[in-house]
Amino acid sequence: MKFRSTLWNTLWLILVFIALGLYLALVEVPTAEKKDAEETRSKQVLHFKVEEVEEFDLIKPSGTIKIKRNPENARWNIAEPLGVPGEDSVINQLLLVLEEARITRVVDEEPKSLADFGLKDPTLQIALRFKTGEPQTLLVGDASPLGHDTYIKLADEQRVLLSFFDKSQLDASLNDLRNKTLLDFVARDVTAVDLKFGKDTQRFVKEGEDWKLTAPVNALGDADEISNFLSNIRSERIETFVSETPEEVVPLGLNPPRILLKIQAEKAKQSWTLKIGKPYDEHSFYAQRGQPDNIVTVSESLVDTLSKNPLSFMEKSLITFREEDVAAIESRDGKETVHVVRDPGTRGQWKFKNPENGSVDSATVNTLLLDLQEAQIEKFAPTKQLKLFGLDAPQKELSIFKKDGSKATLQLGNTGKNQQYSFVTRSVDQSVFELDAKTVSKIFRPRGDFKDKKLLKFDPERVARILIEYPDKTFELDKQDNQWVLIQPEELDDLKPFVGKDVLWTLNNLEYVTKLNSKEVAEETGLEKSRLTLTLRDRDNHSLGQLKIGQPVKGQPLLYSQLAGDPALYQIRDRTLSEIPDSLDRFRKNAR
Repeated sequence: MKFRSTLWNTLWLILVFIALGLYLALVEVPTAEKKDAEETRSKQVLHFKVEEVEEFDLIKPSGTIKIKRNPENARWNIAEPLGVPGEDSVINQLLLVLEEARITRVVDEEPKSLADFGLKDPTLQIALRFKTGEPQTLLVGDASPLGHDTYIKLADEQRVLLSFFDKSQLDASLNDLRNKTLLDFVARDVTAVDLKFGKDTQRFVKEGEDWKLTAPVNALGDADEISNFLSNIRSERIETFVSETPEEVVPLGLNPPRILLKIQAEKAKQSWTLKIGKPYDEHSFYAQRGQPDNIVTVSESLVDTLSKNPLSFMEKSLITFREEDVAAIESRDGKETVHVVRDPGTRGQWKFKNPENGSVDSATVNTLLLDLQEAQIEKFAPTKQLKLFGLDAPQKELSIFKKDGSKATLQLGNTGKNQQYSFVTRSVDQSVFELDAKTVSKIFRPRGDFKDKKLLKFDPERVARILIEYPDKTFELDKQDNQWVLIQPEELDDLKPFVGKDVLWTLNNLEYVTKLNSKEVAEETGLEKSRLTLTLRDRDNHSLGQLKIGQPVKGQPLLYSQLAGDPALYQIRDRTLSEIPDSLDRFRKNAR
């Protein structure tokens, strides 16, 4: 019985809480919200929402400005004193100030003199007309002597009120309310731009998704730079409206203009024209549009934008491509041509189109592609006469063949002043430009650079013995249980970490500078008593390669070397041997 009594008490309490919650949700809260809404509404100067306004007038002693909403797109237009588009953000903000205006207090229910409040002949009246409901007119008087309130009065009421707002928030001029978009175009729709600065003319045209310059030079356009250029123009705002019906533009520097800009959108069948004239003041200039042809002022920043050097709009990347899209490269130097193709079996590897040419140095080819991607044009030539630059019959060419079948070619012409640069042209736009000497040397490589110049070609995993022989000492390394130990001139198993791997890495990457036929070499090579002999053997003591390096020869900056079984001589740089140990201390783990 006691349990049942407790259960009923609990259920009763739950029902009470539910009933209380329903009462609060359905009665108390709505009542409170309704009371707050009524209190707020009672304090509003004007009862309306901005979106309800269809038109309104700003009535001033100087005249009336009539503003109407376009029913099709809700945009604002000024009807009087001029029929021009309105500045939506400014107009909506003005109406929002009116919507949010609250009565601070009632100053006088039945004023004897409206002149005391600046309301007898007010300098500003605002007449609102709505989609539904009666129109309302607000008279705006003087500012209160105390605080930041303004005296106001509704046209159909006697009482004078105070409201907390600044009269300047409502007393907008025609210039404030007009749309100040300078040129109303969509950047992505533009297909051609003509820009004339004094006697210099620039023109760039859009073909598909690519931009091309046709004046003052033929060149591929920089799509990002041109897009930014158009966006900056599109975002430019008119600062001041000077004259609506200009009769004389010569004194303003508009005939002829300082700058003439023409923008075309072929698909939209629209065009825009802008003339820039003399300075209006320290930070702005006179300007005139094509339609309408009124005189306005624009900022100094726009003049800076339109005064850019033609190079700013040119594609300054030498060749634009993705490394993985390149299928082949052809380099011509005089009558010699090197043609390398991508090895389909190995990523990042290349081979000669003609297998008889030997092996390709893939690292050189990959570096060449990287250099091409990073190369930047410094200066374009202002003429198309190839003969002037030695490009009518170029001695060197470099062509990139892509997997899609397209081809891009660079041609090298004469060198410029003090050999600091060379003239180059490219097939993508036939423009002539300058490349610095360092970039030229990276791109137009000699035939020999493409050949694999590794002296010793072996699999490091097969090497079990390394023999390093100097005239007065010999070092022998032996691989035991995947660890390298020194067995000659003395046994030493506590070696420096990775010493064996470091030696193999050095030998595996050892490259020659020049390959010579033994008949082309003078008698002295330094190989008679070699400076160093390097021998690699596998576990069965079979030779994997042997290289002899000669003593330095007077007057010869390179060392001669020779591979076992190969009569040719190879010249190498002395510094390539710096990683080969020449003393016991270079093997010892704790030696400095």
